[in-house]
Amino acid sequence: MRQVGMVIVVSILVSTSVFAQNNRSAVSLTGNDAATCTVPDPCRTFDVAISKTNAGGEVIVLSSAGFGPFTINKSVSIISPPAYHAALAPTSGNAITINVDNALVVLRGLTLNGSLGGVNGITFTGAATASNTKLYVENCVISGFSNNGLNFARNGTFFISNTTIRQSQGDGILIDGSPASSASIDHALLEGNLYGLLVENATVAIRDSVASASGSVAFWALASAPGATADLSADNCQATGGVFGFYSGGSAGTALLMVSNSVASSNSNYGVFANNNGTVRASNNTVSRNNIGFFQFGTGVFRSRGNNSVDGNTSMETFGVITTFGPI
Repeated sequence: MRQVGMVIVVSILVSTSVFAQNNRSAVSLTGNDAATCTVPDPCRTFDVAISKTNAGGEVIVLSSAGFGPFTINKSVSIISPPAYHAALAPTSGNAITINVDNALVVLRGLTLNGSLGGVNGITFTGAATASNTKLYVENCVISGFSNNGLNFARNGTFFISNTTIRQSQGDGILIDGSPASSASIDHALLEGNLYGLLVENATVAIRDSVASASGSVAFWALASAPGATADLSADNCQATGGVFGFYSGGSAGTALLMVSNSVASSNSNYGVFANNNGTVRASNNTVSRNNIGFFQFGTGVFRSRGNNSVDGNTSMETFGVITTFGPI
């Protein structure tokens, strides 16, 4: 009986050791993936550290290093303190892939470099139906990917703050989920992307942000499919040095753009554009040094509150039907 008891105790201890998980894990340049991934005994890669972390836990960076691409499949926070340079430079595919439903994911303080062959910086896929999934991207730098910097193609809620996304050959930020998807973006720098922010099937609010030197559109509410609605509100934003500044419209569906307290300047085509299937509501904006300031085309609806400054544009100040409305 005494031997049986000892076997049971040993079995329990071994089982506990095998299945033990951390609430706080860690990675480091000098870490080892055979380690326990605790702060005193860190791992080398995020993938292994995440696998040893409880859902809802966190993985923290303890030194500057390149950590390699990784996948997230649970609620977790990945945190690099300001003192460290936590870099990911994939040679193919995504730097970070997130594929989880009904979860909360936080990414903070990471640097993602796509110049070595990376396709997307962060790709968040999963349920297209109603989901309680939330993604927070904070204080990150994402540059040089051959497709998108941030690729949010699912149902859920997306938060971005104090993040720079530059030189994406596709979209700096793509949000294409479902009518129930939403995003809040604060203090984003979108520099030299083909499209700065592209909203296809979601409700998005962006404030205090700049899209500069875009290869096409800086801020676009895109009507892309029958039944889809892109709803974009931009406040205190600047679209400069690209082709189109603020754009609402597309081939099918509904695009809604509300732009206020913002600047559209030095764009080679239009500062603010209402195209087919799109509606623009503009208030208290400065639109100058574009080819054309306000542009309405086809079935597009352009409503101006009457307090916009549209002056100094190259070819003409406005084109098409611009309907003014006053305060109520």
